[in-house]
Amino acid sequence: MKKLVLVMCSVFVAMVLVFSCFSIIGKAENEYEKNLERLTYIDGYKGSINKGLLSTTVSADITGKSNVTSVKIKMELQKLSDGSYSTIETWEQTFSGRNGSMEESKVTNPLSTYRLKATVTAYSGSNSESQTFYEY
Repeated sequence: MKKLVLVMCSVFVAMVLVFSCFSIIGKAENEYEKNLERLTYIDGYKGSINKGLLSTTVSADITGKSNVTSVKIKMELQKLSDGSYSTIETWEQTFSGRNGSMEESKVTNPLSTYRLKATVTAYSGSNSESQTFYEY
């Protein structure tokens, strides 16, 4: 009887944890969607960081709205040291049209902590709009 109660309690706790994760993920996606609704020239953007044994690969994408003539991506690989992040490598590229995509790698220490700081910019005539975001 005690085993059954223990198993049922464990299942209940596991379900609560799983549904909490879905709630957090859903909230983050909703904030991203709300942010996109406020933007004039940027239709979407995303980034990623993948830490390998000997290197770290970062990528970023931007899609501009139909009136966008060019886009720019600036990626900064940042390393955590003494409680704050500092940039150790920067890549930047401008693309004609409304789409841009970059991927870069750097040899890194597997024992260190890194993040991607990306700034995407969309241009329409003399107007522009930028968004900066981080991936961990």
